[in-house]
Amino acid sequence: MDYVMLTDAGEPSCYKEAVSVSDHAKWEHAMKSELDSIHKNGTWDLVPLPKDRKALPCKWVYKYKYTSDSGTPMYKARLVAKGFKQEQGVDFDEIFSPVVKMTTLRMLLALAANQDLELVQMDVKTAFLHGDLNEEIYMEQLEGYEVPRKAQLVCKLKKSLYGLKQSPRLWYQKFDAFIHIQGYTRSNEDACLYTKKCSDESSIMLILYVDDMLIAGKNKDELLSLKKNLSHTFDMKDLGEAKHILGMRITRDRSKRCIYLSQVEYISKVLKRFNMENA
Repeated sequence: MDYVMLTDAGEPSCYKEAVSVSDHAKWEHAMKSELDSIHKNGTWDLVPLPKDRKALPCKWVYKYKYTSDSGTPMYKARLVAKGFKQEQGVDFDEIFSPVVKMTTLRMLLALAANQDLELVQMDVKTAFLHGDLNEEIYMEQLEGYEVPRKAQLVCKLKKSLYGLKQSPRLWYQKFDAFIHIQGYTRSNEDACLYTKKCSDESSIMLILYVDDMLIAGKNKDELLSLKKNLSHTFDMKDLGEAKHILGMRITRDRSKRCIYLSQVEYISKVLKRFNMENA
C-alpha cells in the first residue's frame, strides 16, 4: 500500500511525498520559486565529477510558514545540501557565525518605544545563497529536476547553499561587508548590531538574526534609503512595520510608547504538538 509520511506539522518529508499529496501544486510552485532564486544567483555549474572528489547528496526540505494572523500558511521549499558529509580541510574550514543577542533585541525594542522610533522589519530571501564559496565543492543534481541527457554531471558550487557548514559564516561576511559600505558601524558588544549617525543627529539601528532584520530610526529618508540599497543588493522582502520576530508577536501602542511581546503562538504550537492544548 502506498502512503505518505508527513512531519509533525503536516509537511512532506521528501520530494516523492511532496508531489503525491493533495496540495502538491503548491509545493511544486514553492520548489520552482526556490530554483528560480538559485539559477538567478548563479549558484552552480554542471560539470563532470573529478575522479578524486565525491559529490555531496542533497534533499528538499518543506515547511509551512505563518507570517500573519490569518492562519493561512505559506508553502516554503528549500534545497539543502547534506553538509554532514563534508570533510574539514577539504570542503570547509571556518564555520562560526554570530547571531544577535536577545538582550540586544530587547534593548532595540525598548529604545524604539521610548523614543517613538520607526520600527520596520525585512527578510532576506534565500540569504545563504549570497555567500561566495572559497572551497571546491561538488553536489549531486537534485531529485526531480535532473537536467535531461546530463544526468552524469554534477553541480560545482560557486555560491553557498543551505546545509553547507560554512554557509551561515559566508552570508554574515557578505552582509557585514555590504553594511559597512553603507556607512554603518558594527557594535563592539554585539556583532549583529549596526548603527549609523544621520545628518539630523539621529541614529539608525539595525539588528540581524540570520536572514531577519529589524531596523529602527527616526529619519524616514535614511530608513527608505537603507531599504532601497538592501533590496538592490539582495533579494529582500519588505515586511513593513515589525509584527513578528523569532517566534514572538510584537504589539505596539505608540500613544503610550509601549511595545508588548507575546509568545502565545509558540506556546500554543508546543502544547498542540504534545496533545496538551486542552490542558
